[in-house]
Amino acid sequence: MIRTFALALALLAPGSFCWAQATPPPFAVVADPAPGAKHPARLEQVRYPTGGVAVPARLFVAAGEGVHPTVLLLHGLPGTELNLDLARAMQRAGWNVMAIHYRGVWGSPGQFSLTHTVEDARAALAWLRDPVNAAKYGIDASRLVVLGHSMGGFDTVMLGDDRKVAGFVLVSAADFGGWAPGLETAKGRAEGVAAFADDMSYTNQTPDQIADEMLANGRAWAFGASGAKLAGRPVLIVDSDDGNKPGSDAAAEAIIAGGGPAPARVHFPTDHSFNDHRIALAAAIVNWLQATFP
Repeated sequence: MIRTFALALALLAPGSFCWAQATPPPFAVVADPAPGAKHPARLEQVRYPTGGVAVPARLFVAAGEGVHPTVLLLHGLPGTELNLDLARAMQRAGWNVMAIHYRGVWGSPGQFSLTHTVEDARAALAWLRDPVNAAKYGIDASRLVVLGHSMGGFDTVMLGDDRKVAGFVLVSAADFGGWAPGLETAKGRAEGVAAFADDMSYTNQTPDQIADEMLANGRAWAFGASGAKLAGRPVLIVDSDDGNKPGSDAAAEAIIAGGGPAPARVHFPTDHSFNDHRIALAAAIVNWLQATFP
């Protein structure tokens, strides 16, 4: 996965890791609620329009009458880890969750690119805000939170200029712009292209094309600059030992420099997919959502 490239290019930021111990898992993470009689939880198959095509998504609708706060869940590259356990935990906690695919990946129509993933995420937000969809699925469009893992974390940062988003969660976010300088030498480009080869085989973009895209947009995308767009809203940043922490640090520093508030930070000593910390990850996210958006 792209963590390989992060480990190859990232330099350790000044200071020590931000270690954090997860609070006890909330009920929604470890236990099923009583079934909703009149308005049960459900899972819907939906498609949202983007770039002239309709891309599939999963909509986890929370139990209960009325509208619910809603999370847009953005997976990484290429989407092996979908984080659907997080979606279920948030659904049990009373949140709707829209988990999307992007164009050109896992059989979705259209052309994949990093630029298109950002456009697709914006299109998904527009779908959630559509009055017809909001009424049909009980979506509170005033309380939309974007949560992204890895490449989805990159997309989440890029959505910071959407002032109507209520909050953001970055999980091992991929700082593609921050990595771009590592591609400027022949050796660095060859290593980067090789690191992307397997992931890109699940998309219809080539490793060379993604490298070109990163080089063309690196300055604008780098979290040290783009992270400031998240300022003014609550942000949770979760990182691990996968090499992506420098990007998390850059985003946090940019948010503070942009006026804050300082993001909540959690670090887990685990890998890029949090394989042995899934309950702890879900607990950290659900606890933060419940505390931040009671």
